[in-house]
Amino acid sequence: MFFIYQIRTLTPKVTPCTDLNCPLCGSRAGVELAIFQKYAWFIMPMWPEGKFGIAYCGNCQQKIPNVKWTDELEERYYQLKKETKTPLNLWRGLFINPLLLAAFIGIIAGTVYMLAQRNKRNQIENKALLSEYIVAPKAGDLYRVAVLVNEPSPSYNYTYFRYMNTSGDTLFVEKLKKGLPTYGSWDQLNTSEANAFEGKKIPLNHSVFKKNQDFLIMGEETIHIFFKGIERAGHTLIKN
Repeated sequence: MFFIYQIRTLTPKVTPCTDLNCPLCGSRAGVELAIFQKYAWFIMPMWPEGKFGIAYCGNCQQKIPNVKWTDELEERYYQLKKETKTPLNLWRGLFINPLLLAAFIGIIAGTVYMLAQRNKRNQIENKALLSEYIVAPKAGDLYRVAVLVNEPSPSYNYTYFRYMNTSGDTLFVEKLKKGLPTYGSWDQLNTSEANAFEGKKIPLNHSVFKKNQDFLIMGEETIHIFFKGIERAGHTLIKN
């Protein structure tokens, strides 16, 4: 696992060194030393890093390179560096960030759980409503079906059955004239145009449909047509 963070610096503590000469211009009373405190940052300060110093001369307006530092200037730097205390609040992220991470993970886990529970409830409600629609069909019900076609090679034709009526344990439907070879393409089929359906009554075993939620054509030994969902009054229920 990778942990990405930045290294930042606090606003420096600047100390005038009026008793030191500038190694660049030789003037006195213009040298200043700035002590910087580095710290790791991720959302907030995580922990302190090291300190470093920058020397500047106000007289010649130049930064004094480390290689030009005199022994006196270097000694003053170490003295000031030692005297500059590291703020304790630079450690706060080391304790707070794990709590924030745990809270974030908890929120994500809670959200996933609630979505899963809602999806589970929706599936249960969908299944119950689907069973209700199958047991008590109504005029205009559209059944999404997959019809097995054996010629020229085994494949499926996705189309609609439209409910016509029931007689005893027989459910009569009529087939849409058009179909498509791609699963999920039912929305591309027009079921409202005139003469869209063949008009020929197809008898289905209603008991098998209610029990297995699949179609068995009366007189057939093998199920060749598979039920995939139902549409009623613009509401679609998918068989899981």
